[in-house]
Amino acid sequence: MLRHLTNTLHPGVFDDCFYHSATAVCRSRAKALGQPLPLHNICLSCSNARQSAVHLPRLITARDQAVRELDIDTKERNSFTRLQTGALSSYAAELNEVIEAFQAAEDEAAEVLA
Repeated sequence: MLRHLTNTLHPGVFDDCFYHSATAVCRSRAKALGQPLPLHNICLSCSNARQSAVHLPRLITARDQAVRELDIDTKERNSFTRLQTGALSSYAAELNEVIEAFQAAEDEAAEVLA
């Protein structure tokens, strides 16, 4: 992708985006603003998004924060609604999948280099 000057890199917190409107998950939101929105967690499942080592600590922090909120909620007798608990659980699970996939790819690359 970097070889093509027509592709613009849009840096984000959880990933970076090489925006293509035909495949962008954030297409409707991006159209209204005139640019992609790589700050939204919906980009975690977008084919335009790319994670790198710089994103891993942020992904881990976000996952850990969600898990911590769920733990606090359990200790405080479920102050969240079922929908909120479900959303946080789903968010933490999604982040965990991305983290595990990224770490697996890093491990595979390390084996190739070894």
